[in-house]
Amino acid sequence: QRITELVVANEVKERIERILKEYQMREKLRKFHLDNRRKILLEGPPGTGKTMTASVVSFELGLPLCTIKMDKLMTKFMGETGTKLRGIFDAIQEKPAVYFFDEFDAIGTDRNKENDVGEIRRVLNLFLQFIEQDDSESIIIAATNNSKQLDPALFRRFDDVIHYFLPDEMQIPSLII
Repeated sequence: QRITELVVANEVKERIERILKEYQMREKLRKFHLDNRRKILLEGPPGTGKTMTASVVSFELGLPLCTIKMDKLMTKFMGETGTKLRGIFDAIQEKPAVYFFDEFDAIGTDRNKENDVGEIRRVLNLFLQFIEQDDSESIIIAATNNSKQLDPALFRRFDDVIHYFLPDEMQIPSLII
């Protein structure tokens, strides 16, 4: 899917275009000791274009799209989820692609909440370590419907946080094809 097919606010589209342009110009940025935005958090209600954005970024950059369903990553066995997550970050390092962590709030919940589960806290800590250490050529996109539930430490690990909104009256006709 092309970026022209994405029906989002102009500000959102401009930020996505900036990510695309920075990726395409990443070698030039490196000459000036700058990094392109590669770790992106998309936040907003369901049906606002977060998943389609990952598809657009993948298509526009000519990179494969790898979708990781966070709720499917979780297992009941202690340590197994962390092992799976390590495998994903190994792939991120080895195979440049757009890695889309869907339903990210499944592991990204605030570690200070009273209903915290120890295993989820460990998985989140691992994710924070892995994303901070990542220096790959891949694009990492995480999507959530509720950023208020996310651990504050996550926001520092992403290069950009993009907020999506329900379509306004001007955008609705564009959605009806």
